[in-house]
Amino acid sequence: MNPEFYSKVAARFGGYSSGAQRTEVFPDGDPEDVFDGIVLGQAGGALLDVGCADGRNLLRIAPAFATVNAVDLAPEMLDSAKRHQTDSGLDHVVFDLRDASATEYPDESFDVVTSRRGPLFAKEFLRVLKPGGSLVHLGIGEQDVRELKEVFGRGQLHGRWDGVPVATEARADLEAAGFTTVREQNLTYEEYFHTPADLDTFLHQVPIFEDYDTAADEEPFTRYTARASSDRGVRLGRHWFLLHARKSAERSAT
Repeated sequence: MNPEFYSKVAARFGGYSSGAQRTEVFPDGDPEDVFDGIVLGQAGGALLDVGCADGRNLLRIAPAFATVNAVDLAPEMLDSAKRHQTDSGLDHVVFDLRDASATEYPDESFDVVTSRRGPLFAKEFLRVLKPGGSLVHLGIGEQDVRELKEVFGRGQLHGRWDGVPVATEARADLEAAGFTTVREQNLTYEEYFHTPADLDTFLHQVPIFEDYDTAADEEPFTRYTARASSDRGVRLGRHWFLLHARKSAERSAT
């Protein structure tokens, strides 16, 4: 995760939302709703959210938990999150500038750790979870916007589509650290941007291309929108995955 990129996004858009107009089609269910449903099934205790960005998604589920801590490395995103928190009136949520790979929270501090399209540091997350605690991760799959990245010849996970699935690697990392996988699910859906200008705005907001530039990328952008446009809009094929893993309920011998 690149905090400089997310700080730039927050400075431009005031948070992690561009306002680009699009219509979404979810044959497998909205990944955000599937994620929230699993997290809310673990409600009631202490929650740690890593890579919280502007906090809007977290604040939607925060009332279900007794205490909530959220960390990110982009100060501007955290500023936006705190503004959203003030508007929400949820005073039991604490936003902190911390490295998710070394949070410095005490061992066994949390009942649930969530990472919504954020980082995945298996050993650190296992350390801060209480025995029997859950990790819920929503990640970007290797097939995500593949057609767009093929036209541009670069991008997040570019060229990974013929290798080991990202979800498979993530699950292996979790299990090697000591987690037990409860659920693994691939979630594909489609986005139709109402105009090419909406897609252009969106590409400035997301890390598909962290170096995206409207002028410099005009040629591949035009080629893609000509290919992907229909009466429904400019199509992007999305691929995310979900992992729910659990820490053993037995305490380790010291």
